[in-house]
Amino acid sequence: MKNTKKLHVMGAIICGLLSFGYAEEHKHWSYDEVSKWGDIANEFHACKYGKYQSPINIESQNIIPAKSKNNLHFSYLNNTAQNVVNNGHSIQVNFKSGSSFTLQNTKFELVQVHFHTPSEYTIDNKHYPMVAHLVHKSSDGQMLVVAVMFQEGKQNPTIQQIWDKMPQKSGETNNIEVVDIANLVKSNAPYYRLDGSLTTPPCTEGVIWIIPKEPMSASKDQIEQFTNIIGKNNRPVQQANGRVIIED
Repeated sequence: MKNTKKLHVMGAIICGLLSFGYAEEHKHWSYDEVSKWGDIANEFHACKYGKYQSPINIESQNIIPAKSKNNLHFSYLNNTAQNVVNNGHSIQVNFKSGSSFTLQNTKFELVQVHFHTPSEYTIDNKHYPMVAHLVHKSSDGQMLVVAVMFQEGKQNPTIQQIWDKMPQKSGETNNIEVVDIANLVKSNAPYYRLDGSLTTPPCTEGVIWIIPKEPMSASKDQIEQFTNIIGKNNRPVQQANGRVIIED
């Protein structure tokens, strides 16, 4: 696996591509034609020709324990949510500055969170019914995504805060004042770490992925409510191409 520091060279390329809604502002794409993403526009070529694309299947036998523990330190505030957007591909919550977490002494600001059903990454070929992608950016443009898996179970209060403000139609935006985003993560919990890409066009590589090993719970109704509005919106797993997966 590439050293995390080496990924900083991608900062200049990926800074500004952070919004999940970047692609639809330029070229139309859909989940019905995933195999054609790389042919839609030159800036989407990584979707077809990239070697470190996301998501992938995380196989137990390919996981390598970290040489030293790299703890996650979350500092999320419940009053930094700005609005909730239905961009036609997902439900996305945008955040003002103030919420962040630290990995290996690097601070990453939380910029937005969006959702997929089912999960995009798989664990030993298993999908979870839903995943939240918490998208972050460091001061030098490094992108990092925390992928929080959800299993079906009890109603999730943080998800419900968002769903209560969920826009029903593509292109609609609703203001939201409070999201208890800290309830979706646990500092110092075990996780997988690997290199990858954005899972939507332009599929830019050089993204750090953090996947907590312990899933959260969301109710069947909450998962169905999202799917009924957005539909299934997961990119199929891509070739690992010798990707190394670190377990911290």
